[in-house]
Amino acid sequence: MSNHSRGNALVSPGGSMEYASIALGIGAIIISFVPIVPLQLVGLAMAIAGVVLSRRARKQDYRKDLPCTIGLVSSIAGIVVCAATPVLWVVFAVARTVLG
Repeated sequence: MSNHSRGNALVSPGGSMEYASIALGIGAIIISFVPIVPLQLVGLAMAIAGVVLSRRARKQDYRKDLPCTIGLVSSIAGIVVCAATPVLWVVFAVARTVLG
């Protein structure tokens, strides 16, 4: 049996990279709500990995367009939220210090 087939079902050569990109994007969004900056940087790295996996999965098989798009959008949202949260935290801390 070839490594591209399992029983009667045909398995794509890319595996499930598109679903991993969705999981990484959602995980990054969830981690962005943790008020610990190093964890948010881990979330940022997860989201970047999600974008890369989504692009690779789409290049391997164009028929996976919808899950790849979902993974790409969730990963980009994870990048935005994980990058914006520490910046907003600093801005609010400075504003609280200045305003007393």
